[in-house]
Amino acid sequence: MTVTPDAIRAAWTRIRPHIRHTPLEPSLWLSRHTGAEVLLKLETQQVTGSFKPRGGFNVLLTLTGAQKKRGIVAPTAGNHGISLAYAAGQVGIPVRIYLPQNTDPAKIERLEAYGAQVEQREDFKAAHRAALRASDELGMTFVSAYNHPAMIAGGGTVALEILKDCPEVDTVVVGMGGGGLAAGLGILLKSSNPSIQIWGVQMANSPTFGHWLAAGKPVPVTLQPSMAAGLSGYVEEDTLTFPLLQAHLDRVVTISEEELAASMAWLLDREQQLTEPSGAAAAAALLQLGPECRGRTIAALLTGRNIGLDSLLSLVGK
Repeated sequence: MTVTPDAIRAAWTRIRPHIRHTPLEPSLWLSRHTGAEVLLKLETQQVTGSFKPRGGFNVLLTLTGAQKKRGIVAPTAGNHGISLAYAAGQVGIPVRIYLPQNTDPAKIERLEAYGAQVEQREDFKAAHRAALRASDELGMTFVSAYNHPAMIAGGGTVALEILKDCPEVDTVVVGMGGGGLAAGLGILLKSSNPSIQIWGVQMANSPTFGHWLAAGKPVPVTLQPSMAAGLSGYVEEDTLTFPLLQAHLDRVVTISEEELAASMAWLLDREQQLTEPSGAAAAAALLQLGPECRGRTIAALLTGRNIGLDSLLSLVGK
């Protein structure tokens, strides 16, 4: 199924009663560092603390009555599951979530508070397999965090808000895990103005799309553990997002674990913005690139803030 700009606009109409139009705030310090006009898109202030409910609500609100009754199942590093659990609670749908063992305890607590049935597996790949088995055995609808047209369209609604609040934007910087958010942004923004640049940020420990895009096809990629669970891990070779990124992504910026932790501390200190590791990727890229961004008007997405105090202090505490 093709995701179109019209599908993204329809998603925006569908989900508007359930989500927030989040702020797009000027960043004094990142603007000084880069010589660009940098604005922070604060999806950290979205319901559940991340951008994920945009896609979650769009998926759930397009299910059939029978699918809603049987419920949904999903593997997640945290925020995808939190958004689905929250959305499912709002519309009365059962939800089962499979998590890797290294999931932040704060995220597990949120999932359970929202009423999700939670199970953990050794790693994300094992959680993914378990969710697929549960879908087959129980008849529940499997909901990928990115490999689903309605999820991609929901993420693309961020672009509508950016264009409304800053029509002159010429560059959008966004973290990439499975690529759903970057793909949705690219579809909408490029349809509005083909000259807008879309920069995707990936972890050096999980550089799947950088390698695939360079090769022009899915190729084997060595993956290492990353503090940014939402930007790392296995991506299916047949994912819908890869051809969309091929068509719409202009650049891949690769950041290290150290750069990501430093950006979290920097955002908290200079901008008073709390982020989880995955949420700070765009800022880390701009801190790395510095004056290379000079003269641009940049929207940088801070995509999530769901992190427990112990995890936060272990990454940014001194």
